[in-house]
Amino acid sequence: FGAGVLGAASPANAAVRLFPTDLDPRRRFFQNLVEPWEPYFGWGERVTVRRELVPGSIWSLEQEQALDVLAMNIRTTVVKLKSTGGLVVFSPQAPTREFFELLDELGVVEHVVLPTYALEHKVWLPPLSRRYPRAKIWVAEGIWSVPVDLPLEWLGIEKTGTLTVDRRGLPDDAERTPPWLDELDYRVLRVDTAGANPYIETCFYHRESRSLLVTDLVLSIPTFPPEVISRNRLLNLAPDDPADAPAALTDENLMIGWAKASLVVSFLGPSRQSQKSFESIRERTIPSPILRTLVFSKGRGFTRDFINVLCRDWGDEETGFVQIIPAHYDAPIAAGPAELRRAFAFID
Repeated sequence: FGAGVLGAASPANAAVRLFPTDLDPRRRFFQNLVEPWEPYFGWGERVTVRRELVPGSIWSLEQEQALDVLAMNIRTTVVKLKSTGGLVVFSPQAPTREFFELLDELGVVEHVVLPTYALEHKVWLPPLSRRYPRAKIWVAEGIWSVPVDLPLEWLGIEKTGTLTVDRRGLPDDAERTPPWLDELDYRVLRVDTAGANPYIETCFYHRESRSLLVTDLVLSIPTFPPEVISRNRLLNLAPDDPADAPAALTDENLMIGWAKASLVVSFLGPSRQSQKSFESIRERTIPSPILRTLVFSKGRGFTRDFINVLCRDWGDEETGFVQIIPAHYDAPIAAGPAELRRAFAFID
């Protein structure tokens, strides 16, 4: 983690660009909707890092999602099917040349899954579906859009089938059920008491690796910042007085910046004792603190029933899940049913 290994701080990508001047051709992309993350609108640049999470079976394609000095990693999870050798891609990210190159090296994209309604996990589905027109698109039941709830087709999403709560597939076509359920099963969490629209999240169980794949259900914040996080952001956030930013490039300052960034992203505000607060949450399997407050606590019954279903259906001591792969922060997390229940003890 030494500063010499990390290299020089990279510039933040905060400016709105209407032209791709000075952007790396392999890492640039165009954001044609106004979004609450950089570049907000127009041309942006993201590094993609690929990691093998389960040898020969599951990979992570990670990018940085940022708002000024605040940032977190966001993950596209890729699973290779034993039956066909093809790929199932969950929640695609910014469509850069580098992203597609790293994905294509793994095999043929046969299926793309949109597991939740959250904007950052679904906004890049249309360009991916255009890149892989033969891929089948599977969308969680109840997906909606903001600020206006529009048909998915109007958003450029031509779905093959729906991932329903009862696993029926499309109501009018039972054949449109995912063909990979014997390898990659799913359950859908729907919380109807968290606001005007339901909270939707689909979780998957990869039987061969005993992995539980989630989006935002739980997370584990690593001690050290992920590789894709801009060191410049962390150095700008490290000083208590913004006038002192950026801090010098040292391990200590990077850790201070990462602690503050994690607390702000997770809790919407850093503690005065950021290092002490960070120590209390790092490397722990926890629900997203924001979702705990805004969703899970308001839908205790829905959430409790769902956790019970996951632990009942996929919690066998010999065949149940032993690790969790979320869409943010660390992965895989060494956690099974006991750790998942402990994370949601607040709903009992």
